[in-house]
Amino acid sequence: MSEEYAKVRKRAVEIGLAEWAKDVREDTGPNAGTHIDKYYKWDYATVGSDLNWCGLFVNYCFKRAAEEYGMDVPWTNCTFWKGRTVTSWAYANDHVLVGYPIYPGDIYVMNSGHIGMVREATADGGCVMYTIDGNQSTFTEGKKSLVIRTRQLADMRVIIRI
Repeated sequence: MSEEYAKVRKRAVEIGLAEWAKDVREDTGPNAGTHIDKYYKWDYATVGSDLNWCGLFVNYCFKRAAEEYGMDVPWTNCTFWKGRTVTSWAYANDHVLVGYPIYPGDIYVMNSGHIGMVREATADGGCVMYTIDGNQSTFTEGKKSLVIRTRQLADMRVIIRI
């Protein structure tokens, strides 16, 4: 958990919010869309492979932010569309946050396996987090797929900080 990555975390949130402002939807099929396909490409995943893209979105934001600073993300060999894989990587590489505070740009994996990014946490230690979440609709619903949510710390399997 390096302070050299603090600027990357901050920038990843800015990139995520800019994507959110683009009204991202699954507009070409389930787990696919005009904007969603680029998240696959930043993870070297196959476009149209119907992966849960919540983690691919987080990976996209962090890889873009790191690239802007001439850095690499530390999870180069991690499949970022599986919550259990991201959790295993975080524990194996000492990136699990133990304690408070929770900062913007921290990554979370929910008990359900969903992956997202913290954009802000409450000042009381972070029991409530305000997040940016991908893969939050289905193609048939026609709703925004990239959304801002309020999440409870109790619903999280792990909080990750690079």
